[in-house]
Parts: sequence; C-alpha cells; structure tokens
Amino acid sequence: MSASANSGATPAKTRLTAAQLKRILQSQRRYVEGWWGGRPAALAHHDLSGLDLSNENLSGADLTGANLQGCKLDGARLERTNLFVADLRLASLEGADLSKADLRGARLWGARLERARLNEADFREGALAVPGAAKSADASYETQPADLQSIQAKGADFSGARLAGAALSMAQLTDSVLRRADLTGADLRRTNLTGANLDSADLRDAKLNDAVMRGAVLTDANLNGAELRGVDITGAIIDPGALADAVGRHELQGAALRRIAAEKLAKLLRLHAQWIDSDGRDGERALLSDTDLSGHDLRNVNLALAELTHVALRRANLSGALLAACDLSLADLRGANLSGADLRGAILTHAHLGGALLAGADLGPLEGVGAERVEIATNLEGAKLDGADLRRATLRRAKFDEADLAGARLDGADLTAADLSRARNNRTKS
Repeated sequence: MSASANSGATPAKTRLTAAQLKRILQSQRRYVEGWWGGRPAALAHHDLSGLDLSNENLSGADLTGANLQGCKLDGARLERTNLFVADLRLASLEGADLSKADLRGARLWGARLERARLNEADFREGALAVPGAAKSADASYETQPADLQSIQAKGADFSGARLAGAALSMAQLTDSVLRRADLTGADLRRTNLTGANLDSADLRDAKLNDAVMRGAVLTDANLNGAELRGVDITGAIIDPGALADAVGRHELQGAALRRIAAEKLAKLLRLHAQWIDSDGRDGERALLSDTDLSGHDLRNVNLALAELTHVALRRANLSGALLAACDLSLADLRGANLSGADLRGAILTHAHLGGALLAGADLGPLEGVGAERVEIATNLEGAKLDGADLRRATLRRAKFDEADLAGARLDGADLTAADLSRARNNRTKS
C-alpha cells in the first residue's frame, strides 16, 4: 500500500457489531474458497481488539491501520494480508501464517508468535501523513518503524523477511529461522537468538549489543558494521573472517575453544574410564567443555557422563563410542562419525549435527537410573540434524522440539514414542 493512500488525519476506528463482523467473515471465506460473491474483508481502520479470530482465513484481507490489540489469531491464515501500520500489540498469533504479509510500520510489541510463519513478510518502516497536513504532492510524512520489541517468537520462521530498521530489542527468537532475512540496521539489542538460523542473513549495521546467540547458525551472514558488544556467541557457527568488520568484536562473550595435546587427552580418557569403572571412587571425570577435538580418532572411547558442552568434534570419529548421559549441548559435531555410538540419555540441545553419521546409534532413553530407577530421555531439542544419517538408529522417546531434520535420513529408525510434532522440516528422506 502506498504512503499516499494514507494521507490526512488518522481515521477513527470503527467497531462492528457481531452480526456485521459475521457477514464480513462469511464473505471472506467465500473469497478464499473461490465462491461467487466472495470478497476480501475490508476492515481497514476497524477496532477488532480483544476478538477471538483463531483459525480464521484472512488471507488477502485489508486490515490497514486496524486495532488488533490483544486479539486471538492463533492458527489464523494471513498470507498476503495488508496489515500496514496495524496495531497487534499483545496479540496472540501462535502458529499463524503471515507469509508475504504487509506489516510495514506495524506494532507487535509483546505479541506471541511462537512457530508462526512469516516468510517474506514486509516489516520495513511505514510512511504516514502528518495529521492535518495539506493534501498535496509535497505533504509532509513521518515514518514509523515496525515495532517487534519483546515479541515471543520461539520457533517462528522469518525466512526472507524484510526487517530492515525494525525494532526487535528484547525479543525472544530462540530457535527461530531468519535465513536470508534483511536485518540491515535492525535493533536486536538484548534479543535472545539462541539456536536461531541466520544463514545468509544481512545484518549490516544491525545493533546486536548484549544479544544471546548461543548455538546460532551464521553461515554466509553479512555482519559488516554490526554492533556486537557483549554478544554471547558460545557454540555459534560463524564463517572465518565474518567478524572482521563488525563493531565490538573484541568484546564478544563466550569461551574460546582450547586445544589439548594428544598425550594429555589420552591421560584424561584413562582417568575417566577409571572413574566410570569405580563408580567415582578412583580416577577423574572428563571435563572437556570448550575444547577443540575436531578430527580426533575416538572410536569406542568411554565418555559416559562426561562434560562436553560447547566442544568441537567436527569430522571426529566416535563410532562405537560410549556417550551415555553425556552433556553435548552446543557441541559442533558436523560431519562426525557416531555410527553405533551409545548416546542414551545424552543432552544434545542446540548441538550441530549437520551431515553427521549416526547410523545404528542408540539415542533411546537411559533406563533404571539412580535409586528410583528413573528413565532419562535423549534430548535433541533445538539440535541441527540437517542431512544427518540416522538410519536404523534407536530414537525411542527422544525429545525433538525445534530440532531441524531437513534432509535427515530416518529409514529403519526406531521412533517409538518419539514426539516429532514440533520438529522442523520433518520431511525426512528414506
């Protein structure tokens, strides 16, 4: 919608009766279903605040400047809907589809957008005529950036979204997808981007100070001029040299990976084996967090109960390894060989397992733990398993919330009682 279409003073919001709204929604349904007499809902500058419009199909509707504060739109279809400068503060849009919607200048402060689809949505600033300004070619306009501050958007998909200059400070974007998103000049200060996929995103001149980007994917992202003071990048995947022109790169948070000599590693492994065999009376537990073990040959090694958070094991050989109840959260296991490994009860939250070989691995529950004989499920929440080979793997009761399974091979795998309903890209290859 052009700025010129929004000239003059802001119109007063119209509140419809229940009967009037019902007729408009019926006509909208006929429109989206292709029936004669249907027409897109014309609800520009209407007051719809507090209404329950869950699961309604409002695709193509005109909601320019509408008041949708506190509205329930869970599961609603809003593809290509005109929401120019609409007020969606504190609205609930969980699981809604806003693909290619016009949200320029919209206000979404505090809105709930968990697992919403916002592919290619337009969140750029909106231009509004100054109230009372003369209606002429040179009328003055003021711009209003899209306000997404404090939104709750865990697992939301913003792929290809136009978010240049948008206000996203203090947003909850854990496990969200922002691939190819335009975030130039966006305000992302104190935003939680844990596990977010920012592959090929444009973050030039974005403000990211004090953001949390633990386990985030930033491959091919453009970070030139981005402000990164105090950003936690523990376990994030970033291309070499990508931070060269970023501002505050020397003030990043997150432990740097340390290398370990082969002799010292062998000693630690021996002590850990003694610790396991003696139930903790002898030896010493392996504490290998923040260590770079990429490419190491660790076949059949016993690292059960070891601390391996934020460890780099890229292309390492861990075939047949005992890794039960091991903490591998934020680990980089891309291309690693884990075939036949014992990963029962392991913690793999936000681990990077792209292209890993897990054929025949056991990622089922660890049973009979402790005096109460409890069961510990393997946790793959937020893990990146794109292209991983899980053929014939045991995945009983495994947790997959927000795990990325794009291109993963699961033929022959035991998925008994495993919940894949909240996994991403669950179109697995066989």
